[in-house]
Amino acid sequence: MTSFDHIEVHVNNINNYIDFLKKLFDGGEFKVLSENGTSMFKSPEGLFIELKKKETAANSILSGFCQPCLRKINAKKFIEENNLEIVSEAESQNGKIYFFKDFEGVIWHLKDYEERDWTNNW
Repeated sequence: MTSFDHIEVHVNNINNYIDFLKKLFDGGEFKVLSENGTSMFKSPEGLFIELKKKETAANSILSGFCQPCLRKINAKKFIEENNLEIVSEAESQNGKIYFFKDFEGVIWHLKDYEERDWTNNW
């Protein structure tokens, strides 16, 4: 079973985008996650959107809504069995995170654990 975690968006101005999301969803709340301003927005319905500073205007894969983030036990096995390319790996306090490209080149996060992170468990 795969569980939805959050959507990631890369923007120029995180605070302005949070204000936009609050208007779009008629409310919501947010938490700043790191010193660089990365934040997590939570809509009134519980949709989580992680906001990160856009890295470059020239690279469209690192701007706008991208990198859907999911959780699944045996994530690496799933990725390998489906002949998908692992771009990088990271470690969180709950376990491994695999960044992989789908068949269209879209980069996803697949976390190899079931528990929700502290970043969107509020």
